[in-house]
Amino acid sequence: MKKLFPYLLIAFFFFSFLYLKTPDIFSYKFDQNLISEYLRSQDIEDKGNTIQDRIFLSDSDLYIASGYLYAKGADPTGYDFQVPALIKYLFGFSTLLFGNPYYVQIVFGLLLLWLTYFLGIKLFKKRAVALVGTGLLLIDPIFRQMMEGALLDLGQTVFALAFVILMFFYPKSFILQGIVLGLFAASKFWSTAVIFIFLIVAYKVVIRKEKYDFKKGGLMLLVAFAVYCLIYIKTFINLRGGFNILLYQVKVLKYMWEHNSAGVPGGPVALFISGFFAPWWQGGILRAADWSFFWPVSAFSSLILALKTKIKDVKFFFYLLPLVYVLLISTQVPFTRYFLIILPYAYLNLSSLLFFSLKKI
Repeated sequence: MKKLFPYLLIAFFFFSFLYLKTPDIFSYKFDQNLISEYLRSQDIEDKGNTIQDRIFLSDSDLYIASGYLYAKGADPTGYDFQVPALIKYLFGFSTLLFGNPYYVQIVFGLLLLWLTYFLGIKLFKKRAVALVGTGLLLIDPIFRQMMEGALLDLGQTVFALAFVILMFFYPKSFILQGIVLGLFAASKFWSTAVIFIFLIVAYKVVIRKEKYDFKKGGLMLLVAFAVYCLIYIKTFINLRGGFNILLYQVKVLKYMWEHNSAGVPGGPVALFISGFFAPWWQGGILRAADWSFFWPVSAFSSLILALKTKIKDVKFFFYLLPLVYVLLISTQVPFTRYFLIILPYAYLNLSSLLFFSLKKI
């Protein structure tokens, strides 16, 4: 019971936070009109210029609508094809069963907080460090944004964090690693999963000189690929097994390249540190309303801790991960929600430095 108590405490504060800050997610009711609006939205290709009264929908509405169509039997390559279908399927099934896709976000939100606490315990062996880091994540404006919209970043972050935990603390669980990696890749876009696995394996093999079992690693990748393919089982059935998922990914990459709105390289770095960014749809500089002062503070804390830690210490990887990731996405469009995936590590690092500093006082 003593070990369970922190998880119950986190759940209590999480649901209290939801009822106080985002109560509407419990009363949301799906409106069928969203589907007709979606079919007139920017997400639907109209080569013949036959769609009347075009409208613009938010990403959240696009994912809810396309997920609903998937759950009703539509081919996931036919609607919002450029984004993997996993979490949209979950939104769709939640909508069909309960009339509310946000239950998926509630589950993911709680899982993310629990996993953050679990990682904090594994890394620092201190309940206070883990709880404070988790608390900082709970009050972060991006976490709240995830509760207010049916966005994919929250689920992606949960699978990413679970994968990292498995790779470092359960290194022989290759099958489970493969399953979670497949879910990670299918949650938003697989390039992020590629970045994570490259960084982890490179750190283990090059820095820590671990004897990594590449045969078992290959098995993990095969399992991940199989899981990814299962998300498109409807397409395989429709085409009687004739669906070439690799060529499909080439199509997706081509689409993303043609629709890339990234401006000056370094935009995400500037946004993370300062809260300011150059919008791609207009000139000038804007301030992100959902930026947090804790972001640059956590980045600075991570850097200090990395400089004080031996590179073969596992903590070194977690100290550097937020910084390296922000640099790696520096050529992308500056979206604040893209940072959610590193916030669990950043806030645990900040919490660790706070307690380390208090010890010296």
